[in-house]
Amino acid sequence: MQPKRKWKEPSATSSSEPTSKAEPHSFQQLYVSALKALTRRPFPIRELEQKLLQLCHDADTVSQVIQRLKAAGYLDDRKFCEAFIHLQRKAHGRARIERELRVRGLNPKLVREELEKAYPAEAELEPLQHALERKLRSLAPPMDAKKLSRLYNHLLRRGFPGEAIRLALRRRLKMEMYSD
Repeated sequence: MQPKRKWKEPSATSSSEPTSKAEPHSFQQLYVSALKALTRRPFPIRELEQKLLQLCHDADTVSQVIQRLKAAGYLDDRKFCEAFIHLQRKAHGRARIERELRVRGLNPKLVREELEKAYPAEAELEPLQHALERKLRSLAPPMDAKKLSRLYNHLLRRGFPGEAIRLALRRRLKMEMYSD
């Protein structure tokens, strides 16, 4: 018994049609694709450029589309950076936000400037405290070394500085010791 086929057999008439979807896009088609992508979510310039290069391998056409989008005000790395920091600062530390923005291809100098402006180091204590309290709610009460290590590593992965985590944990644990 042969398994059922889940696809159609190619017919003789369909062999003359192009089989690859990587057809070269015209400027207008690429521009429309970029606008559609930007309506779904914001992109930094380099990330959108890489996405468009996957659709069209002509670097000149892609750079023309990028220039037109920048001129129209649809692409701006500074605005993207500001919005990303604003959305992420409640849940993550500065180090993680900076790392994620650099991975997306943003200029490190621009990232540092925007972080200093929108998320100063002093403002990191409140999100750290919030993340600590939230994680402590999910942990069972007897706090042993293994749970402390997990908690510390969790907060470190969230991008908070190690020294600030240690201080927050000391304060929190002293409060628990004196509240008994």
